[in-house]
Amino acid sequence: MMRYIWIITAMLFVAGACSKSKIEIWSAKPRASFYMRNDTVSFSFTTQPEGTTEGVVKLGITIAGRLADVDRHIAIKGLGGSPSNPGSRYEIVSAIIPAGKKRGDALIKVYKTDNLDMANDTLSFEVVASEEFEVGEEDYLRGAVIVSNLWTQPSWWDKYHLGEYSAKKLEIIYQVLDSTKVFENVKSWYDDDVQIAIYKLNRYCKDNNVKYNPEDESVIQFESGSK
Repeated sequence: MMRYIWIITAMLFVAGACSKSKIEIWSAKPRASFYMRNDTVSFSFTTQPEGTTEGVVKLGITIAGRLADVDRHIAIKGLGGSPSNPGSRYEIVSAIIPAGKKRGDALIKVYKTDNLDMANDTLSFEVVASEEFEVGEEDYLRGAVIVSNLWTQPSWWDKYHLGEYSAKKLEIIYQVLDSTKVFENVKSWYDDDVQIAIYKLNRYCKDNNVKYNPEDESVIQFESGSK
């Protein structure tokens, strides 16, 4: 008889422990972080309409935990820019997870400042704990916005298909294609849309006799070995 009493007591203890564990899990705060690990986005005033002095950049944010039927705000702390290039200005506009969603955007307003004429600046941000959210995984707590007013070589540039990089070439891409998306999202440089874009760039340079210098023999070309 005592054996059965001990068994029943043990089962009740285990059940109680499990119930307590579930309560702790479900009562825990959801965790917030950036959506991408060490997320970094770029914003260049050189690609904006003339006279633009400010712009808004998005950094993806996410939560792990229960959903809610109201919008929720994630706490983002600005860590400033590079100490070697002071003078940048920015504003954290908002960081909202919409009702019923697990993903949202942190909106960062950046301003065109004089220091950007000398060098790019990297503005850093960090997700921090709040009354509503704990922080998520450490590798996903930092994000950055690279702000520039210079024609700098983008990470997607491919010398074999576009030739040597130059600020003039990048400027032509924006003039002809309006954006760099076709090259940013390349799966294969031999895809039709990519090859058509390169053809348009070369056609534009040929039809308009676009050169680096008037005395140059050849027009600018987007191909392997070209400058």
